Amino acid sequence: MDRQKLVAAIEAEIQKEGRLPDEKIFLKLLKEVWQVDWTVAPYDVWTRMIEWDVPYFLRFMGMDEGDEEAEEQLIQDWIASRAQLRATTTGSDWRQRVATLIDNANHLRLSVRQDA
Repeated sequence: MDRQKLVAAIEAEIQKEGRLPDEKIFLKLLKEVWQVDWTVAPYDVWTRMIEWDVPYFLRFMGMDEGDEEAEEQLIQDWIASRAQLRATTTGSDWRQRVATLIDNANHLRLSVRQDA
C-alpha cells in the first residue's frame, strides 16, 4: 500500500465541497490511523470516534512522525464537536449518511491499493 497516495486521497475527500464537520473529523482521524496502519477498518475508526476513545487515536498519533500541532488541533476540534455530534447522531438520514461515508472510505482504500 502506498501510504502517500492513500493520505492524498483522504485529504481530497476531506476537502470536498459540502462536507459536514463530523465527516471531516472522521476522515481526519481515519487519515491519522491509516498513516500508521492502513488495514484498520473505517467502521472501527467511526466507532472509536463516536465512543470518544481519545487514547486510541493518541496512540496512533504518537506512532507517526506527523505534525504534532495539527494533531493536537484535530483532537481539540473533535472534543469541541461533541455536543454537535450528539445532536446529529439520530434518525435514518444520519445512519444512511454514515453508512455511505464508511463505504466510500472502504472503496477509497481499495482503489488506492489496486493502483499500487
